[in-house]
Amino acid sequence: MKPLTRRLIGAINFAEAVVTLIGLVAAYGIAERLVAAQESVGPSGIATRTVHWWGPDFTVTLNMSLLIVGAAAGAVGSVIHQSMVFAQRAGTETLERGFVWWYLLRPVWSALLGSVVVIAVNTGLISIGDETTSTAGVTVLVMMGCLAGLFTDQAMQRLRPMIDPTPSDDDTDEPDEETTPLDNRR
Repeated sequence: MKPLTRRLIGAINFAEAVVTLIGLVAAYGIAERLVAAQESVGPSGIATRTVHWWGPDFTVTLNMSLLIVGAAAGAVGSVIHQSMVFAQRAGTETLERGFVWWYLLRPVWSALLGSVVVIAVNTGLISIGDETTSTAGVTVLVMMGCLAGLFTDQAMQRLRPMIDPTPSDDDTDEPDEETTPLDNRR
């Protein structure tokens, strides 16, 4: 890979790390405030909060904030993983040009997966043994989203039986070649 491309990917990884961390802190703060507001409203009402940002303002409920938290945590986990892969491959000069899109799109996949995992945990499809609409529950959901982003390939393998209950002959424990750099597969 050309040095300019390598530097560009490194800069993008750094920028993604900063943006995803800020996004996670903001999303977690919104979720915590909504947990407190929901507790004061009680089970008969729905607490909301208006989010003001660069785009259009929108109103968020507690459940919506959990989706945002899951997405932000999934993106953070992804950036951690891809930055480690990038540093390893850049250090050994084994970066491949074909994985440029992997570095750019993996945080998006992982953000979506983080939201799906948070939905699965919050609805009880995956049991964590705690009420997920408490402050401690939000923390657990952040961890689940981050782990889903960090281990995107493995999380997809675990969620696949929920989507397709009939296993196929080609289901293995090996990560997908198209989404995992060669030296990162185990």
